This record gives sequence, structure tokens and C-alpha cells, in this order.
Amino acid sequence: MTGPAIIVKADESEFADWLATEAGFLTAFARYGDSDVAWEPYQVAFLNSQARFRSVKKSRQVGGSFTMAAESLARAHLKDGYLANFVSYNRDDAKEKIQYAREFHDALPLRFQKPLKRESLTELVFRSNSPGRRESKILSHPSKAPRGKKGDIYLDELAHYAHDRKVYRGSTALISRVPGAQFTICSTPLGARGQFWEVADNHRGRFRKFWRQEIPWWLCSAFCTNVRVAAVIAPGLETPERVERFGTEALREQYEALPLEDFREEFECIFLDESSTYYPLSLLLACQDPELEIAHDVDELGKGGHIRIGKGRIVVGVDIGRKRDATEIAAFEVNVRDCHVMRLLQTLENVPFAEQEGVLRRLLERVPVAACYIDQSGIGMNLAENLARDYPQVVPCSFSNEAKERWCVSMKIRLQRGQKAIVLPASRSLLSQFRSIKRKVLPSGKVQFSGRGDGSDDPGGRRHHADQFWACALATQREVDESLSRGMDYEVICIG
Repeated sequence: MTGPAIIVKADESEFADWLATEAGFLTAFARYGDSDVAWEPYQVAFLNSQARFRSVKKSRQVGGSFTMAAESLARAHLKDGYLANFVSYNRDDAKEKIQYAREFHDALPLRFQKPLKRESLTELVFRSNSPGRRESKILSHPSKAPRGKKGDIYLDELAHYAHDRKVYRGSTALISRVPGAQFTICSTPLGARGQFWEVADNHRGRFRKFWRQEIPWWLCSAFCTNVRVAAVIAPGLETPERVERFGTEALREQYEALPLEDFREEFECIFLDESSTYYPLSLLLACQDPELEIAHDVDELGKGGHIRIGKGRIVVGVDIGRKRDATEIAAFEVNVRDCHVMRLLQTLENVPFAEQEGVLRRLLERVPVAACYIDQSGIGMNLAENLARDYPQVVPCSFSNEAKERWCVSMKIRLQRGQKAIVLPASRSLLSQFRSIKRKVLPSGKVQFSGRGDGSDDPGGRRHHADQFWACALATQREVDESLSRGMDYEVICIG
């Protein structure tokens, strides 16, 4: 939300003191793009917190990263020799903090703006306005502890780090010898486990030193029609009722697009019980590489694209959708050690089948695909037949319960081997879809695997059939099955 800042101070001295604070500096001077910034009450509370240790449990898209980047930019201008260290979920998120800070810097009035001495995608260095003073820096790192960099520490989306405890442990001491430095962790929940969960919920009373803040969607004016009333009433309501009473159109879109459990975790600060998922977070996070960049369009892959293909074989999985579900395309490069590294994850939503076929033909013609496993169940049958007729590496697959069980079990074995067997990007949507897979034993004794968002236990009826997961399962698990069969020894005993 944007609008003019209204400043009321008693006298010049008080006004100067206020401008010397982060909240005052940003309220008076901060602009983003072409607009003034109107700070939400929870953002002002964060900026005013002087606690040595801070923990923020928040909804998605409520401006957490934006606020921390703004705070670091203000301090870089209010102090000499200031250092801010950001740690983020992945490389793109690390770059985002620098982009925010740079936007704030460029919009400052020139008389208050420190000149930039050096900048890159992960660093801003400011000269002092006074001769002989020390330069100030804002540094941003992807999911690694900034060892040796003493100053303010911001661990953004800590719950999503593959090595959250290691990063946390390697960062806390960096404020110990810097007077006034703060250690801040901020994240949306990701399962009732891990370092962030323990700190945010003060697990066993071990983290009493932290100042805590919780920001569900109904405290944000972009998502809530009446924040003042909702702050009092919404916590006592069930999710469907509070969305109906207070949700803006933007919030309702998210509510309709996500399974209920995912929405509660992503927007209502609820830590989900991990016992119901077939793929625990510990397995998934260990296989994520925050440095891995992947293509999101087949034209970005291989020759002429920015995502290069090495010498490994390329395997592809395609889960077909049209209106209710999206079509997902996952491509992996397989090295000589049978490790699958993701190179492409493309979503085709509400795309006509003729165009979907065109995308897949471009992929098969521009990239040396060794095998393309494509869903031939239901609406995918015609597309699978057309491609299999023209490309011998295309293998149509049926989504039977037996096939899904085989793929899911093989995927779990691969995940248990970690990055020796599969490397995935640090992606929220991919992580969510893997976590949505449940294993259920039917009355007949057979096993069924399905996504949590299939609508069966969701009063809103929202559904996503874990399409990204199934595309990955198709691409990788058939390969596992074949490699296991090739390397298996058999003992044969002849009788008679």
C-alpha cells in the first residue's frame, strides 16, 4: 500500500532525533518506484525493535524481505562502517534483497544519499559522506552462514534452508562483538520441525531471549479489508469464515488456488504436522541446491538458451493437464553416476493441446532427449500417441495405482541418497507438491498414493494433483527401475 507520509513532531530537536531512527528515516524519505511507502503497523514495530535477537513468523507476501532490506539501507546511511549480512533461501532471493536496497537508495533525496562505491548482484558498498569515515556494506548470500562478517545478521526464510541448523549456528556469534548489532530470523512456516520452528515457538523455553512477531495475512492491508477489526476477530474464526469476512480479492485468489493445509501454512502462520507426508522435509531439503538455476521454458534450455546442458543424458517427464490441472514438464540431466540434476521445470496452464504438442516437439528437437515419459491417461492419450509415433524416445505411461506406487517408492529411495542421486532447485512450489504426497492403505489392502490437494479432505474443494511431482517421478523413476534391473544378480536353482 502506498500513500503520502504524515509526520507530526513537537520541535526540531525531536524531529531530528526521529529522523535518526530507521523508522523515521524511512517514513520521511523512503520511496519505491515512483511512490512513497506507507508502512504497515507491523513493519513500524519491526523497525522500532531494538532487541538483540528477533524472530518473525509471517505470511507470504507481507513485505518481510522488503522491510529488512529497507532497514539495512537506512542503517547504511545513518551509520558509518555499518555491515548487513543477508542469508536467503536461494540465489534469486539473495539478489532480491540487493535489488530492494538499491531501489530505496536511488529514490533517496540526493542530500541524504551516500554515493555507491561498488555494487554487484549480491553486494552494495557505500562511501561515507564525511572524509575519513568507514564505508558501509550490504551483503547477500544464498543459504550459507556468512562466517567472518561481523554485523547485523538477517536469516530470511530460515525454515526453508537445507542446512538450517548449521547456518543458524554459524551466524549467531557474528553479532557478539558488535555493539547494537541484531540477529534476525524471518520465515513462513515449513513443518513443525527445524531451527525456525523451535525458535518461533520457543521450544521447551530455550529461546526466551528472542523478541517475537507473528504476521498472518489479516494484519496486511493488501490482503485484509479491515485490519483493525480483523486483528481482534479473525484469530477466533475458522479459515473459511475469516477469508469470507475479511479477505481481499488478492487473498481470495490465493485461498482458491491452494489446498487448505498449504494456505494455512503459507498465509496463516500454522506449522503443519509432518507425520502425514510421504516425503519428510529432511529428505527434500537435503536434495535442494540453492545455487542451481533451471529453465522455465524449453527455449531457455540447451543451445541458444541460458541453461546449458552438459555431457549427461537428458530424461523428461510430462504430466498432462488442460483446464483443471496444468501440464508440467520436468527435464533432468543424468550423469555417469546416475545422479539426476534438474534442468527444466515448465508449467503450461490453460494451454490448448496443439500448443502443448508444439512445446514438446521443440524440446525433443532442440535437446538430445534420451527418454521422454509422458502421461497417456485420459486427456493425455492423443498427445502421447502423436509424439510416440514421431519420436522413438517418447514412452507413453499409464497412471495406475501400481505404477504410482513404484515411482513413489523409487523416488523416496533416490531422495534418501541425497544429492548423490538427485539435485533439485530451491523452489517453494516444487517443495510443496512433493510434501503433498500421501500414502494410504485402501480397504482392499492395496496402497494408494495421491496429492494432499486432491480436494478429498478440503472443504473448499481446491485441488492440484501434485503435477510437478508426478512429472519429476516420470522423468527419474523409470530410469531408477531400469538401472536396478540391469544391475541385479539372480540366483537360479533348477529342481528335477
